Amino acid sequence: MHHLGKKEQELLIKLNVEEMNPTQVRLIKNITALLTSVVSADEEAEFFDSSSELFKKVAELVKHSQFAEANRKINYGEQAVEYSIDNLNESLDGQSLHNIDN
Repeated sequence: MHHLGKKEQELLIKLNVEEMNPTQVRLIKNITALLTSVVSADEEAEFFDSSSELFKKVAELVKHSQFAEANRKINYGEQAVEYSIDNLNESLDGQSLHNIDN
């Protein structure tokens, strides 16, 4: 019989938020909660709704990043989100999403 050992009950993630503004911190907290909801969902509606909201909040955080805020005239935040969506669509179309977890 294979013994799995003690199962972790909690994951503590520490982030240095010293250089982040309140909006960025709020979004990171929200994203973390949504991510937890997605991976632990046991109902279809919760899974799909949380997944959708997670992607929206990540896009919002990208748009509120330090780099995007510092370069608003060029609208890098929007461009980065569009670029990411295009790459994700290409990956899904080619079914080239790979699990690289070791």
